[in-house]
Amino acid sequence: MKFYIETYGCTANFGNSQDMAEALQEMGHISSALDEADAVIVNTCAVTEKTERKILRRLSLLQGKRLVVAGCLPVAIPESIRCISCRERLGLLSRSVAGKIADLFDECAPHAPQVALAARRDLCGIVNVATGCNGGCSYCIVRKARGKLVSRDPEEVVEAVQKLVRSGIAEVQLTAQDTAAYGLDRGTCLPELIDKVTDVPGRFMVRVGMMNPDNARPVLMELMQAFRSPKVYRFLHMPVQSGSNRVLESMGRRYTAEDFLGIVDALRAKFQDLSLITDVIVGFPGESEEDFRQTLELIKSLQPDKVNVTRFSRRPGTAAARLYDMPDRIKKDRSRELTRLWQEIAGTRNRRYVGQVLDARVTECGRGATMKARSANYTGIVVSGAPDLGSLCKIRITGWNPFYLDGILQL
Repeated sequence: MKFYIETYGCTANFGNSQDMAEALQEMGHISSALDEADAVIVNTCAVTEKTERKILRRLSLLQGKRLVVAGCLPVAIPESIRCISCRERLGLLSRSVAGKIADLFDECAPHAPQVALAARRDLCGIVNVATGCNGGCSYCIVRKARGKLVSRDPEEVVEAVQKLVRSGIAEVQLTAQDTAAYGLDRGTCLPELIDKVTDVPGRFMVRVGMMNPDNARPVLMELMQAFRSPKVYRFLHMPVQSGSNRVLESMGRRYTAEDFLGIVDALRAKFQDLSLITDVIVGFPGESEEDFRQTLELIKSLQPDKVNVTRFSRRPGTAAARLYDMPDRIKKDRSRELTRLWQEIAGTRNRRYVGQVLDARVTECGRGATMKARSANYTGIVVSGAPDLGSLCKIRITGWNPFYLDGILQL
């Protein structure tokens, strides 16, 4: 069987697709281009209405006997795909359901193992360390899609990392709906897992995925110790969602804006080059102009490297879906204002690197004759020239914008 997987949504979804692809290949099936595939597997996302509409448009184009719809939409909003013609509707992708997908296409026999693998364009591998969530955010449908927190056995995580490293991976991305919650159901914690992962021999870097403030705070001291490893990127993805404590309470977030800033200040005091990404929802029901101004002030104080700005979107079955939804024009205006602000901040932060020589690992092929590299704090660099994929280089920074740096190899 030739298969094609198309993935939407979070890093965890991409990790699920990665595991599925590996399992199918081990069974003798072959990853192929869309037009050659016997099976087309779409791993869906339900996080926002905008994303849902985009996926549904795509499914309408792909529908037919070779289509398998999987991921969060079939689990959380099954009625949304009821009219899509497909071979099967599945839940979350995993190695354990690879056989079921293969059985759906039993008329397509497994192929002989591939003699040569296609050249990789990146050396980034994903390891899902947990699924589900122990939160209760009033706007979020992910809990419905992925259930309660279930942490993966630490030895299983280590084995997955070892396998990636043996395959030549240079960047291991540890991901979950909330990595800071890892181990709360097992009597362990994220810092202990990071220590186990960084003990794996090999030349690779670890990117720790998104963590929520309420679960990061109890293990903050241990996290700072784990982040001291030279194998861990000085990178933090921690969503604040709003600068207004009144809105945070309505969202069901279990921290205050002050709590959030305290965590970031503590990490920056220990790691001055820390790169920070945060998330903000604008236009949450009941968000006043003053609430939004508090968010703007928090972002000015925070000085993040990136903000993922999302306009509030009603998700069926969530508590926030029953609240009054403000007009789209207000949400659009607030989204644009916040986006302008963070991009101005990010541009200023990136400009400070010009003229510096940074150590960075080349992790991806870029466009044309460029490569993509990551510095010790995970800042992205587009490198001119031809450094080897996976190599550690010295790069002189020659240009900047709010999203990445430009550089040349320093010989």
